[in-house]
Amino acid sequence: MLKGAAAAGLASQLGLWLSRAEASTGDDWTAFDQAISGAFERMGMVGSALAVVRADEVLYQRTLGVRDLASGAPVTPDTHFLVASTTKSMTSALVATYVDSGALAWEQPVVDAWPKFRAPTDELTRSLRVIDLFCMATGIGEPASISAFAQGDPTTGQILDLLAILPVDHAPNEQFFYNNTVYTVGGYLPLLAQGVEVEDLAAAYAEAMRERVFRPAGMARTLIAADPRGVVEDYATGNGPAFGQGIVAQPYGPLGSFTPVGGALSNLEDMSAYVQMQLRRGVSVDGTRVASAANLEETWKGHVAIDLPPDVDPDATSASYARGWIAVDYRGGHELIWHNGGIDGFSTFIGFLPDDDLGLVVLNDMGPEPLGLYYYQYVLNTLLESRLGLNAGMPSKVEAAYEAVVASLDELAAEAVPVDPDVVAPYLGHYQGGFTVALDPAGALHVRKGGRVIPLLALGDDYVASGGLIPGLSVRFSLDADEVPRMELVGVDSVRRTTGLDDAR
Repeated sequence: MLKGAAAAGLASQLGLWLSRAEASTGDDWTAFDQAISGAFERMGMVGSALAVVRADEVLYQRTLGVRDLASGAPVTPDTHFLVASTTKSMTSALVATYVDSGALAWEQPVVDAWPKFRAPTDELTRSLRVIDLFCMATGIGEPASISAFAQGDPTTGQILDLLAILPVDHAPNEQFFYNNTVYTVGGYLPLLAQGVEVEDLAAAYAEAMRERVFRPAGMARTLIAADPRGVVEDYATGNGPAFGQGIVAQPYGPLGSFTPVGGALSNLEDMSAYVQMQLRRGVSVDGTRVASAANLEETWKGHVAIDLPPDVDPDATSASYARGWIAVDYRGGHELIWHNGGIDGFSTFIGFLPDDDLGLVVLNDMGPEPLGLYYYQYVLNTLLESRLGLNAGMPSKVEAAYEAVVASLDELAAEAVPVDPDVVAPYLGHYQGGFTVALDPAGALHVRKGGRVIPLLALGDDYVASGGLIPGLSVRFSLDADEVPRMELVGVDSVRRTTGLDDAR
């Protein structure tokens, strides 16, 4: 059992760390604390750091579990987590500071700010504005393997070149499409406009974030880094399920030069200060102005509609993507501005209700797919229900959905078997999108992309990811009309082999 293995392996540690965790659990927060602590244990989480804040006060702070399964070291308020796509809102805050200084304007054509900008068509090259790069509605598509597998490790120059050859799927401002490549170019745009050379962009972006966002926002310990080892002392190791092994440590996922969409490394105290800065309309808790209220609030404004299934957010009346944030309106006039983040072994949530002066931070060393996201959904819905009377009954529904996913994974794990090397031999080799299918020396089958390894087991006539970034992902091999092998990562991508067997076996 995936959940059972996690819970059994951590039971004694959880009892210890739960009793030692730092929390502000007065009468006002006792029920909330009991609910999220209980769910943490029932869901077999490894480690988490949580806070509820107002603009001028931390209402609740809690650390749960361990930051490393091997050492058993506890999560602390200073434990650093990879916060993944919550970095997007930090990038849009950075751009807001350049708009404040007059270096850019939201409505300015991108090509006017950076004359070398190239979009997939001449019309888009001329017409796309600065704001468009952050709103997920340019009409430009992106290969599923880029978004689903967190980009890999291209250089900044390759990213800029990639934008110009992406497909155009529909007209601008008509449809939401989550495009990491477009957003990354937007993150580098202020530096390109200043004449920073392409090869210097990654370092210049990290420096600009440190000086214009992190330091003034009270995030002194936050930095741009995809791997905390050797960078900070107190850091979490990511975790996820693996068939037959329970919950295991995951390698840190590569981002390459996609850092503007997911490259921040932060802790609970800094992320709390960041959400408080948002609630304070651009002023940090120590009184430093980070960005103007007008331009920061511009990043909150919904731009393109997002469909929300009613069984996920039943009291929501509308939702839209803004600029590194998702804006959700609820009955009763409440508005939640939020974003989540997920990368190998980590899942993060930050959000705030500006009119209710309430914010939430959840950092997990589990996930994102398919287990990590459920815990922060449970915490969020517990907060909405207990404080605002919204989404009543959703915490128990989230937990039931989690149990269903665990049961499904357990079923797959019970049915999956080692591959037959002779059966998979015709499909070994290099595929489009940077994928490689190979057998290791022990005869186990893996799909590799960049620094990521996806172990596969046989499941009937198909295959299933038994660990890695998306455990339970179905994989199919076939021959196309030209008798060339094709691999389908079901629901993610379909790619054709580009070379022969080479030395992949």
